[in-house]
Amino acid sequence: MYVVYRVRDIIRIPPSLFNMPLEEAARRVLVDRYVGYVDPELGVIVAVYNVKVSEYGRILPGDGATYHESEFDVLAYKPVLKEVVEGVVVNVPDFGLFVNLGPIDAFVHRTQITDEELRYDDQRRAFIGVKTGRVVEKGDEVRARVIAVSMPTEPSQKPRIQLTMRQPMLGKVEWVREEVRRIEEARRRAEEARAR
Repeated sequence: MYVVYRVRDIIRIPPSLFNMPLEEAARRVLVDRYVGYVDPELGVIVAVYNVKVSEYGRILPGDGATYHESEFDVLAYKPVLKEVVEGVVVNVPDFGLFVNLGPIDAFVHRTQITDEELRYDDQRRAFIGVKTGRVVEKGDEVRARVIAVSMPTEPSQKPRIQLTMRQPMLGKVEWVREEVRRIEEARRRAEEARAR
C-alpha cells in the first residue's frame, strides 16, 4: 500500500547548492537522503515533495553549510498482509518467480504459482503447466496476494515479501481476464435461461 507521510527534519544545505533557490536546494538534499531509504515503520520511501523550508538557517562553527528546519511529504510503499498487488516478473529461477512491485521485488515460490503441477523449462526460463500448458516467464504481468512481510531492522536491508498466485482471480493477468470472461459468459447464459 502506498502511504503519504508529513515529515519534519533539519537539513544541511552545502555551499555547492547556494547558487539555487532554497526550496530547490532543500528538495535535492531531501531526495538524496530519503528516496530509497527503508524504515521498518514507514516502509520504502519512494518520493519527496511539497518541500517547505525555513529561510532562516544556522551556521555551525567549522562548517560552511547552513542548517534549516524543513517540512515535507514523503510517498512510501509499505507492504500489507493480504493486499492484492500487480507487478512484472523480472526473474524466473527454477524455485520461483521474482516480481517487481515498483520500489521493491517480491517472491512467489513455485508451489504458490498455480494449483496445477508445473515443469520448469531451463532454456526458456519459464514455468509451464503440465495440463493446461499455461506459461509464466520473464516480462509477464501478474496479480498476487501478499502472504508474508519481513521488514528489516537495518535501513540498509530490503523488505522481504512473499506472494501467492493460487487463489481465485490471481495469477498471470491474462489468466485473470480469461476467468472474468468465463464468469461473464456463464452469467449471460444463466440470465438467458431465466428469461425463457
